[in-house]
Amino acid sequence: MKDKSISKIRISLYVFLIFVVAFVISYLFYYINFNKSTTPLFACDITYQPSVKSYPSYPHFCINKNKVYTGVIETNYGNINIALYPKAAPKTVNSFVFLAKSGFYNNLIFQRVIKGFVIQGGDPTGTGSGGPGYTFNDEINAVSLGIPSVLIKAYVKKGYTYSSAYKSIPFSTGVLAMANSGANTNGSQFFITLGKDTQLNGMYTVFGKVTKGMSVAQKIGNVPVNKKAHDAPLYKVIIKRIIIN
Repeated sequence: MKDKSISKIRISLYVFLIFVVAFVISYLFYYINFNKSTTPLFACDITYQPSVKSYPSYPHFCINKNKVYTGVIETNYGNINIALYPKAAPKTVNSFVFLAKSGFYNNLIFQRVIKGFVIQGGDPTGTGSGGPGYTFNDEINAVSLGIPSVLIKAYVKKGYTYSSAYKSIPFSTGVLAMANSGANTNGSQFFITLGKDTQLNGMYTVFGKVTKGMSVAQKIGNVPVNKKAHDAPLYKVIIKRIIIN
């Protein structure tokens, strides 16, 4: 009788332990997934003020670096869908998202078009020399891009800085990158590549890619331009707005 009682106690303990383990696993599963689903896309509010085309300083850091953001560049030639990669260029994505959500890009133009090469926009003056009132540094990992050490040294002499902290994306067709006027002069102007353009690696920060609507970008690339006016389109290519999802 004593052995039977001990067996019953053991069975009860085993059942209890199984219940406890199952409860812990269920709780952890719920906790992890709940936190994933409620992780905010933005850590701060971005005020929509499309009439403001200049800011005194770089914006607060509002994005989640572990998220991939998507968006749509709406133009009078059609829509271009994009994906933004904070792990490749966190400050760049943060600035672009801020400017897009604040309405800064509303009704600006693609002021420079080079067929088979790039379409460039985001200048509030429409001249190719304007910006948002602030600049920020490049975010490039030259080593991960496979840039030869000789070239890296040459670029460093020109003021370019590199860091292994970034998961840089190499240039290819449909890449979204920041335009600049030299090392560490990023602002609001960006461009979309119409060809592979690998020679641009190491000099421009890539922060996204076109996911849909590349035909629209190519259509814009075919717009006639004034070569004497820095490849300015003869017909206005308007950025109606940039939506960030």
